[in-house]
Amino acid sequence: MPSRGKNIVSFLFVFFFFISSPFIYSQDSTYLLDKKLLAAIQNEVSGERAWDMVSKITRFHRIRGGGEGSDYNRCVDFLAAELKNIGLQEVRVKRYRADGIKKYFLWRSLVGWRAREAELWLVKPYQKLLARYSDQAVSLMPYSQGGEAEGEVVYVGKGKSEEDYKGKDVKGKLIFATGGGGSQVHRQAVINRGALGVIVGPSDKGSRLQFPDLIEVSRLSPKGEEVEKTGFGFALSRRQEKEILSLFQSGKKVIMKAKVKAELFDGEMPVLEAKINGAEYPDQEIIVMGHLDHYKPGANDNASGSAGMVEMARNLLDLVKRGEIPPLKRTIRFLWLPEIHGAAAYLAEHSGLKEKGIVGLNLDMIGENYYLCESRFHLIQSPYSVPGYINDVLFNLTGWLDDEAFYSPRGTRLHFNFRLAPFWGGSDHIMFNDSAFSIPTPMLGHADVFHHTNLDTPDKCDPTEMKRIISLSLAATVLIANAGEVEALRIAREVYSRATLRMTERTKKSFGLLHQSTEEPNMRKSLAELHSNILNYPQVQARVESANLEEVKELCQDKSSEKFIDKLVENLKVQAAQEKKKIDSMYELLCSLNKIKKEVFKPTEMYGKAASLMPKRLFKGPLPWNYAQENLSPEDFKQYQKNNQREGRYFGSKTYEIINLMDGQRNLLAIRHIVSCEYDETDIEFILHFVEDLKKMGLVKY
Repeated sequence: MPSRGKNIVSFLFVFFFFISSPFIYSQDSTYLLDKKLLAAIQNEVSGERAWDMVSKITRFHRIRGGGEGSDYNRCVDFLAAELKNIGLQEVRVKRYRADGIKKYFLWRSLVGWRAREAELWLVKPYQKLLARYSDQAVSLMPYSQGGEAEGEVVYVGKGKSEEDYKGKDVKGKLIFATGGGGSQVHRQAVINRGALGVIVGPSDKGSRLQFPDLIEVSRLSPKGEEVEKTGFGFALSRRQEKEILSLFQSGKKVIMKAKVKAELFDGEMPVLEAKINGAEYPDQEIIVMGHLDHYKPGANDNASGSAGMVEMARNLLDLVKRGEIPPLKRTIRFLWLPEIHGAAAYLAEHSGLKEKGIVGLNLDMIGENYYLCESRFHLIQSPYSVPGYINDVLFNLTGWLDDEAFYSPRGTRLHFNFRLAPFWGGSDHIMFNDSAFSIPTPMLGHADVFHHTNLDTPDKCDPTEMKRIISLSLAATVLIANAGEVEALRIAREVYSRATLRMTERTKKSFGLLHQSTEEPNMRKSLAELHSNILNYPQVQARVESANLEEVKELCQDKSSEKFIDKLVENLKVQAAQEKKKIDSMYELLCSLNKIKKEVFKPTEMYGKAASLMPKRLFKGPLPWNYAQENLSPEDFKQYQKNNQREGRYFGSKTYEIINLMDGQRNLLAIRHIVSCEYDETDIEFILHFVEDLKKMGLVKY
């Protein structure tokens, strides 16, 4: 047959498959994997086994920035042995310098820390043991320096601002503060003013007021050059805070005694790595990550994710060994990381992952008991700036998780409680989603009232929920690792279907904005500007969705499949034009109904400037939270903070995306439209000021 005829036949087969595959590959086409394979995964994953591993990991006080003799290093060694015991051949520990001076990208490394014991005593007006490290490890603030001190305690209120210290001499003394934020109090009192140590109560977070004995973790943040003057810190519960506060309020003299056996040193950040190499496409990798570090116990955060990855590795080996899934075509790389800092160090060494990593999964807090933790599961999507199909693969499989077969013997019988959320940061996925690597990496996790506290214990972990989220992660991993032409087309179908829905939802959101702006008199003055902006969103959304579809091609081997994906992309462009017409029609209708004169927006000087500037970032990795404060003048930093108040409720997410989109190919106005489309309306002045601040810090050029 002539090649042209072959192509036509092949294309027609793809088309037929796409429209009829609900009937030919499974009796139930709801999910991207067939029933038999889903059942095998469901039967294989053990929430009980994962829960047992959680309880083992929580015995270690896993403070990142470890080193010889630290609990973190002991935990890494324990897990490495476990992985070898279950049959993984490629298990290694990568060790990165942690001295508080060396930087990985813009991220300053932590210092090494190990602790043996610590006690805090109230001496006057009466004697009482307030805290002991071996009783509750979180009572000693991580990175506290060893030493002893006894003396009168100075009360400094919240202790976080210059105002709190006016008229108070704290040098060489102990400090008591209320309202949490121990790291900030420590920097103000110890690093800046020479106090010996701080004692701090919990924050005023409303959801925690009902737990009087809850102790919040407050990590100190000494730089390498500050080690000698670091001092120490203790964290108290709300019950204890009230007791001490009452002594000050009644005018009593308060004397405390502290003894800390701990040390700061030039340490290391160990990254535990394990691989299952792909048989056909070994250079295409699915990267499964979770941070191993955190305080003792740290059950849900993040012994749950770390244990879940061990279970996944075991499941993959056993399923392949029994022949229930064929040998993996693509490579699976597991990473147990010191959160964010360890990910930065690892990626600084493994820049080649940009080409190898096709998707990532960040397992961070995957086992919460909904009832006890006042929580629900969140699928935090990878951002618009990093195209991919993994979000839709995971979303497709979430309905499967409410099956009764997921209930675990010691687990709850609660129904699956799930939310899909836009990208936001705070964990290792921010490094892999960074445009220097562009590995689409969603985060699988839960909200949790006990997060970063002494009450994050194994009893708050639910074997049922762990079985669900591990199964979800495993199913997505197996699908992508072994995807051939048929699976790629199923994924393309899912991405396309979801894309059309998202484009419709974006128009619905635009309609809502127009309604609000026409009905509220004080918003009508900016109606023309709003209309001009939202007319861009259908095309913006179509480009994002098209890029997601294009990524599916990396799973294809047949050119006809790629051509069919191109046809789907063309369909999205057609839909974009239709959505734009709908917005225009709605604008005209609402203006007519509300007797508003329809106006054409005349771009202001700021819009003109944004359209003329094409920023290009000059650094790798996300912007550290404290970078602006350390690299801008005090006056410029005040303006930086003031400007960020315009950012809206998606704090940090928009700035991350703006940086990720600064590739020298987009102007600032285009970036503004993408970020607004992804989140909500974004002030053009905010973006202009933010990028100018980055330029002052030498981080971007035009």
